[in-house]
Amino acid sequence: MIRTPLIKLIAFLAVVTSFAACSKKINGGGCPTGQMCTMQFVTLSVNFVDKAGKAVTVKDVKVVNQRNNTAILAEGMSSMVNQAGRYVFVTDANKKQLSTDGDDLKITATNAVTNKTVSAIIKISGGCNCHVSKVSGSDDIVFE
Repeated sequence: MIRTPLIKLIAFLAVVTSFAACSKKINGGGCPTGQMCTMQFVTLSVNFVDKAGKAVTVKDVKVVNQRNNTAILAEGMSSMVNQAGRYVFVTDANKKQLSTDGDDLKITATNAVTNKTVSAIIKISGGCNCHVSKVSGSDDIVFE
């Protein structure tokens, strides 16, 4: 008779322990759960300009994550075409492609008129953060 209560106690403790393990603040992706995030959808863009600050139309824009040498395409945008020199290069839909502390993204584009190419590096964080955000880098990429 002592065995039955002992077995029930062990079974009860096993169930409680497994529930306690499930309540850890880590989800399957390794990110903390319970973060309070807004519902907004963040997009990050750069402006391609000349020395005078005037918008430049560009072509052949490439964005490469320097950490793993993979191309980044701004996801969730109906149009990534630049207007008045502005180019959306990353969105919240790209968050999992980026590290939480930030990755250097190399943005390269060619001036549609002069065919000159320019590159810049902008550090963007994502990963476990609520939204993508710029860590460092300019809002403007200047064609000299």
